[in-house]
Amino acid sequence: MRRKPSTVGVAPGDGLVARCGAVVAYLGAETTSTDRILGTIEAVAEGEHPGAALAQRLAAVIFGSTVQPPPFGVVAPTADGVLILLRGPVIAEIQGAEGTRRLDGGRAFTWVDEIVREPVRRITIGADTGEPPTALPRTDLRAGVVPGGGFVLHAAVRRTGKAAEPRTSEPSAQAEPEATAAAGFAAMPEPTGASDAVAQASPAPRPTGASDAVAQATPIPRQTSAADALAPATPRPTESVRPFAKPRPPRPVPDRPPAWSQVQPAREPVALRKAPENGGTRAMSPAALSGDAVGALVTEEGAAYPLDRAYVIGRGPQVDEAVRTAAATPIVIQRDRHVSRVHAYVSVDGGKVYIRDAAATSGTFIAGPGTDQWTRISTSPTELPPGWRVRISERVLTYRGDEQRTGTADIAGARRRS
Repeated sequence: MRRKPSTVGVAPGDGLVARCGAVVAYLGAETTSTDRILGTIEAVAEGEHPGAALAQRLAAVIFGSTVQPPPFGVVAPTADGVLILLRGPVIAEIQGAEGTRRLDGGRAFTWVDEIVREPVRRITIGADTGEPPTALPRTDLRAGVVPGGGFVLHAAVRRTGKAAEPRTSEPSAQAEPEATAAAGFAAMPEPTGASDAVAQASPAPRPTGASDAVAQATPIPRQTSAADALAPATPRPTESVRPFAKPRPPRPVPDRPPAWSQVQPAREPVALRKAPENGGTRAMSPAALSGDAVGALVTEEGAAYPLDRAYVIGRGPQVDEAVRTAAATPIVIQRDRHVSRVHAYVSVDGGKVYIRDAAATSGTFIAGPGTDQWTRISTSPTELPPGWRVRISERVLTYRGDEQRTGTADIAGARRRS
């Protein structure tokens, strides 16, 4: 059946509206980086699903330059939905089968990025003036760049006679959280590795004859002949006396060189508690006060992570290979869509602390003590000196070295002696 193409209505305003293929963008102002942003959009727009490539290239343009980019909003298709990128005072109103909801680019340090997977009927993007922009009548931008204060994208609709087949949702331990405010860090217990391997390698017990009779169709009685009747009866073993199949031992893991995040041996899980309500300094656990740790990563709420092991930070770091093999401890940032499932890695080598980004969309930033100048790091290991801070989305961790750790250890020792 024919498919009605998507239309892009242009709203009046002082910005720019651009369309390249299936990618539509709104820029709130024209700066020296405008041409680079438009060139990046044009370079990836010819692909079948340009959303993922566009996010990577725009991140290099926006965060790799000292020039302040203009506020913008971009809509681009991906393999499993529609990508929406917002930066600065730009809003997006999404109307779909589940109703209408709103995104605000001004609520993030970097940008707001979300993949909308449900069927979308209309997406409106424009400057945050309190009300969503309204497109001029009979406007339909097919290609190019025009002046405008936003756009209204009416998605293409294709009607078929066949009913849509329901999609079976696979059970997943890492369900996508709802878009709520970030609630901070949480500690996850380390997997032992061995128990998981035994659980996966152990086959299910062989069903007995009674269960087979229930699960299968009623068997047809065996027809006997005269020869069978004259033959002596031979006793047969029943199903109930047959031994169960023994579980096979787990397969040995082949020797492979450890990953960068696996340079430190796994230790006991970190037991964390919430910070005291009176705002006092939280004493670290005995593992954090041992001589093996070069310091600790301390959150703004007072939770301490001893730097005597490797860490994987993210919204679902337990999916990382280093955590599943018990070579690193997960640090979970809950209910924050600006944090990737695996966002950053922390390791200790030779008494020094290193951190690297895991190619996260919103990036990982570090800053020295007493400054608000944040620097985005790459996927290569970057040394984190004592006193420096790490920022992931709106969460900040501070590296407390041996000097800061000594005073805390003395306080904890005095409390135990008393």
